[in-house]
Amino acid sequence: MLKKYHALSDKLFPLLPCALVLTALVADDGGQPVAAMLFLLSLPLFLVQIPERNIVAPVSSRWVLAFVLPICVSVPLFLSSGTGEALAGGARYLLAIITLLALTRVRLDMFWFLRAASASGMLAIALNLGQLHLLRVDWGAGFLGSAYIGVLLLSLSVVQLRVDFASTFWRSFGILGILCLLIVTIKTGSRGIWPAILLIFFIHFMSLNISRWKKVLTASIGTVLVIATVVSMPSVKQRINLTIHEIQTYYENGNHASSMGYRLDFWRIAMLCFREGPLFGVSYQKRSELMEEYVKNYPQSHSLGNDGRSSSHNEILNAMAKRGVFGVLAVLLLYLIPLRYFCRQYRQIKNPKRRSLALAGASCVLVILICGLTEAPLMNVRVGTTFAFLMVVIYHLLNQLDIEDRILFAQDQQN
Repeated sequence: MLKKYHALSDKLFPLLPCALVLTALVADDGGQPVAAMLFLLSLPLFLVQIPERNIVAPVSSRWVLAFVLPICVSVPLFLSSGTGEALAGGARYLLAIITLLALTRVRLDMFWFLRAASASGMLAIALNLGQLHLLRVDWGAGFLGSAYIGVLLLSLSVVQLRVDFASTFWRSFGILGILCLLIVTIKTGSRGIWPAILLIFFIHFMSLNISRWKKVLTASIGTVLVIATVVSMPSVKQRINLTIHEIQTYYENGNHASSMGYRLDFWRIAMLCFREGPLFGVSYQKRSELMEEYVKNYPQSHSLGNDGRSSSHNEILNAMAKRGVFGVLAVLLLYLIPLRYFCRQYRQIKNPKRRSLALAGASCVLVILICGLTEAPLMNVRVGTTFAFLMVVIYHLLNQLDIEDRILFAQDQQN
């Protein structure tokens, strides 16, 4: 019976990451169940594999720190606000590091993981064909959630195209996946996502092993295509013009009732909260009071409401307002520790598969960092869970490939 269970779990392992990237993007509602689903499914299957594995992938103590610190710095907010909601975000990373520790003796399939990212975009398009004519499309995870998850998966889909040479079918699969994920991210209408899209293609393009003049030529063509896209797509042009107009009217006419106006208001409120509680932030109740006071001073900002749990529309400012300096440190470590690891892997390793995977990990971190300038994507249940799980799976895959390379090298030395 145990052998049958092992055989079944071996087949299911490659599907676990696939389940996350597919479900997070295309499932309607139920954010918290989606966030918990993969962890609850994966842990028992991971654990039954441990007795039969004799190869253990190491886990860096820095990664453990980066994923445990968010829940630690949330404790003061939990105590001052009296609600478990303050611990929700940190709990996702705690579950992720537990999953990473359980993964240490498990072998995952890198190619199926990347293919799942491409498949998610295709599935999202297939399930929403009737909405493609709309100016903005919610693909199931909310406009912002769909945009952030889509751009994270876009980086993985680009890597699949670069390394998945099993057949012409899988290369074509990668191209189609990239196109579908581009449609998903652009059609959400989320303006903060566009720089992240350009960053992904720039990073992967600059990593190609081609001559400098070809890079310059291709970059020039790419720039022309981007400009042509902006000019030819009314929705993109409209969103850019709207952004410029909203910023101008905010400062010149005091018009706060706009998307950019709300963001600028929330940033001001975040700074007020930080002055009140620079070390540990302020409680939800105190932030609510400060929001009410701000609206009294600026009646045109009445649409902000007074929900102290709402986003500050900037990841760093959101941490400053609710968790203070220690919260900012936790967010920075969540960015910088994985980014440093992936960049070091890319620079030091010659294996093209490992380099491409490390590049995917680094670009995922940079994508969330850039999106965090105008939003707080890690507050979103699905986005935070997707980011955490992608980080630990890519980290584990790189460790796994490292062990396999060492085994092959040792065998070559013996022979």
